[in-house]
Amino acid sequence: MKIKNTFGLHFLMALLAVLFLCVHPLMSSYAPPLKFQPLIESMDGTTKEQAEKIATISHALQGNAIFFIGASEVATSRDEPYAVYNYLNNDLHRNVVAFGDSFDDSITHFLLLSRFKDSLNANSKVVLLLAPDSFYSTGVPPTIFANNFPAPVFNPLMQDEQTRPFLVNYLRKIDKKQTSHLTFEQMKISGWDLDNIWQEVSYEFARFCTLIKNDWLAMLHIVPSPAQPWPVQPAVAITPDWDRELAHARKLNEARQESADTLWMDKSVYEPGEKPEVWDDSPVEPEQMKAFRAMIQLLKERHVQVVVIIDAINRRAVQNPELVQPAVTQTTAILKENQIPYLDMYSMPYQDGWNWDRLHPTDLAWIPMDRFIVESFK
Repeated sequence: MKIKNTFGLHFLMALLAVLFLCVHPLMSSYAPPLKFQPLIESMDGTTKEQAEKIATISHALQGNAIFFIGASEVATSRDEPYAVYNYLNNDLHRNVVAFGDSFDDSITHFLLLSRFKDSLNANSKVVLLLAPDSFYSTGVPPTIFANNFPAPVFNPLMQDEQTRPFLVNYLRKIDKKQTSHLTFEQMKISGWDLDNIWQEVSYEFARFCTLIKNDWLAMLHIVPSPAQPWPVQPAVAITPDWDRELAHARKLNEARQESADTLWMDKSVYEPGEKPEVWDDSPVEPEQMKAFRAMIQLLKERHVQVVVIIDAINRRAVQNPELVQPAVTQTTAILKENQIPYLDMYSMPYQDGWNWDRLHPTDLAWIPMDRFIVESFK
């Protein structure tokens, strides 16, 4: 009996210790203070991190920042001084929140903006960066889907008659063997699988442990967690000298050692002897264009101030870039129909040095994008 009592006491003490460790992290995770985040690559993270991202995007879309949404062009430019979220925030002191990472497409953009549609209004400023090749995608990889549509994003979208079909269609065709994890609500649609269930349980447990760890590391000042208050806009807007900025960007780009010998790609990316890539001939995916049209309609209905940039493609490193012309033609037709200003860098005469590989922009390409955005939202 004494052994049983001792064991019960130790178990109770351990349980109380665990509860003590969890109370503060759990309480602080549901309504964290507003945090300014210039770059958000996905909606993945702990409960607190997800709440912070949702609050940041919502506040930005209410008219408190320019919201810039794209794909890998966004995330891969974090070290480019002229990337919009670097240059406008740091040099012009214009608030910009950017979202995007690899494989994000028009369906992802439409669903994400729909999740925040209650924040959209006449003060909202949105920039859509379109990659023409993304309109040929049959959908994002399952891991990217999981990162962008955790429960706080996914569940509200399932209640929306316009967004629900896109999610259901995707989940019914998903390759379960390629998933990193799916929420239980998503598994109701994709079908139950023991491996997926175990993945989700493991993922949620790891997320919970990370939440507890991060909170205590911050409270004990072991890992600093500085406040990131929303920046105050200057009373007088800074007017850039675009010629000087372009000259500076050209100087910065010299470090890439791009030339005709490297197909005007960064020398560190170019493989010796590499030839211009030949793209497959395939039709525009109807679902992508359907989502793009729905997104434009959503933004127009909410009276959002929106502009669009169509990304440049390195015409020295792609042998047949004209294959994506149908996507450009269809998207620009929709933009003209809705009287939305756009910058079509795909159709402009290609400037050597605009890309550091086949698709991703250098500082030289960011300059015309920055200028277009600044002049659009004076």
